[in-house]
Amino acid sequence: MGRNYGKVFQFFQGIIRLVYPTYHVQIPFELTRPVVYVSHHQNLFGPFIILLWFPKLLRAWILHVFLDQETCYRQYVDYTFTKRFGINKYAAKMFALPLSFAITTFLRSGKGIPVYRGSRKIIHTFRLSVDALCKGDSIVIFPDIDYTDNSSQIKEMYDGYLLLDKYYYQATGEHVCFIPLYVSKKKKLLIAKKEIRFREGEDINMERKRIYQEIIDTLNQLAEECGE
Repeated sequence: MGRNYGKVFQFFQGIIRLVYPTYHVQIPFELTRPVVYVSHHQNLFGPFIILLWFPKLLRAWILHVFLDQETCYRQYVDYTFTKRFGINKYAAKMFALPLSFAITTFLRSGKGIPVYRGSRKIIHTFRLSVDALCKGDSIVIFPDIDYTDNSSQIKEMYDGYLLLDKYYYQATGEHVCFIPLYVSKKKKLLIAKKEIRFREGEDINMERKRIYQEIIDTLNQLAEECGE
């Protein structure tokens, strides 16, 4: 308990906090154990605000390519700069090399957990996550399928992250506490209102469907309550 981000992350977090509007955290219950927050990506707005203003260390799930310099470089050259932004490949390489070093250094300092989507290596993501929770670190996940969607309402999510409960239960005999965490632009708040857990003795597949929908409904309800 009481761990913090690396020095590079803390330095830039401190600088940005000096100039960016302050967001406060509103969680109406006391947390005695590490939890898994689930939030809306909103084209990087969610991760940016939560990792900037949440008062304690949060281990964010981050696509693995952004935590390894070489794969990050290829991602920028082969997709981000060329296909998404239409920059020619020569210029893309010039931008991608220094940026890939900067981004991976920053995110590693932020203690991101690599996510190997669509790969058998996803088991490594779950093991790192269980280890983090057992050490007292909370986690934040942004499971939007369309992460570029800027709207306040979350639509479809990947649900694979819910398997984290299986591995955590195997390690501890307890269920993960999932908490939907909404970022309100209008109220400058990070808001949560309920804890969601798998119920003991219930059908696992039915529980996954229930929790998946309850997380979406809670995030969308929080958005409506904030007038967004």
